[in-house]
Amino acid sequence: MDKFSINPCLRTDKKQKRNGTYPVYLRIRIEGKESKIPTGIEVPKEEWNDKKKSPKNSILQGQLQAKIQKIVTYINRLELDEQKITLELVKDFCSGRKKDNPAQMSFFDYYDKFLERKRNMGIRESSIDVYKSTRNVLRKFSGGKEILISDISLSLIEDFDDYLCGDECKNMPSSRGSKHKNLRAVILDIKRHKIDVDNPYDGRFRIPQGKEKEIFLDIDELNAMRGLRGKFSHSSKRYKVLQMYLFSCYCGLRYSDIIDLKWKHVDLDKQEGKVKGVITKIQVKTQGNVSTPLYTYSRSILLELSKGKSLLKTDVNVFENISSSTVNNILSKLTEMAGIKKHITFHSARHTFATLMIQQQQMGIFELSKCLGHKTLEMTKRYVKYDLAATINSGKDVKIFG
Repeated sequence: MDKFSINPCLRTDKKQKRNGTYPVYLRIRIEGKESKIPTGIEVPKEEWNDKKKSPKNSILQGQLQAKIQKIVTYINRLELDEQKITLELVKDFCSGRKKDNPAQMSFFDYYDKFLERKRNMGIRESSIDVYKSTRNVLRKFSGGKEILISDISLSLIEDFDDYLCGDECKNMPSSRGSKHKNLRAVILDIKRHKIDVDNPYDGRFRIPQGKEKEIFLDIDELNAMRGLRGKFSHSSKRYKVLQMYLFSCYCGLRYSDIIDLKWKHVDLDKQEGKVKGVITKIQVKTQGNVSTPLYTYSRSILLELSKGKSLLKTDVNVFENISSSTVNNILSKLTEMAGIKKHITFHSARHTFATLMIQQQQMGIFELSKCLGHKTLEMTKRYVKYDLAATINSGKDVKIFG
């Protein structure tokens, strides 16, 4: 690093002001060159501690130290950028002719401000949590070290993608793709604010896409997960997550709607065809209505949690609000315990529900679309991506919904 020094001095060689004060300057020395820079602070001679090179007034001391620290920070950033530190650059910075480069801002700090703006715009907290998860993974990838906006590059994004594929993360293409989409959104926001940043997602880096077939549990795998229920205390987080996941497998609600589900949304007595009991609510994601019947196993989970039905018709939440990242981490451990080789997330429960409902001919594709809260039939067909006749035949004699 280039040698530099910053020393305050009272310019008694200047003409005394009418109020009896003299201006305080900073004597800055870099590579043998020296210049005196005004601070805008004025002090009477008797209020200047010449030994400590500082005002005796504590408030003025703080103001002077803040100005010195700002210059030191600027010089340190020049060094990090491997730029040559010159007296001219520092003088320009102090005079305001050269503004502090916003590209030297922490990417994580900008990310947090981006999330705060999103929250103020009314973005759902569940979506904020997804962005937070990406930020946390990026922080782990960096080893806790700072990443500046100017550090964003194709090589960094490629290294991050390798990290996502590694043993520590084991991300599927769809999960990796989601994290890359989050980073791309933040980078595009930086560009909209006229901050110079490299955007590797401009076509140089291709965001990984999910596989054509979404992950779901077959009947044996779902039974294996159900078989874990007796292994945990009912107050444990693993049991609570397992119940949430199984409930979604039996009714098809999204994670956000499971977390939002209140007892007032549950009617255990309403008859829906051959099924007694229904959930009716406004979806968190789409704000559209969703109505799904309660089959035997989903009904039994609700009865277990209802405290003898005393919670029915109340504003109390049915399930504990556990973050999606915690839920998916626990699910990874549960599938390992159940001997399931698939990498599942909570969303796989919706695909499990859709596939098994068709297999068992519990309802047709039109009814299923209504239960899933889809606006179009095409969306429902994406959830059941297999030949329907073959799917029905494979599960014709098996009853998994009770």
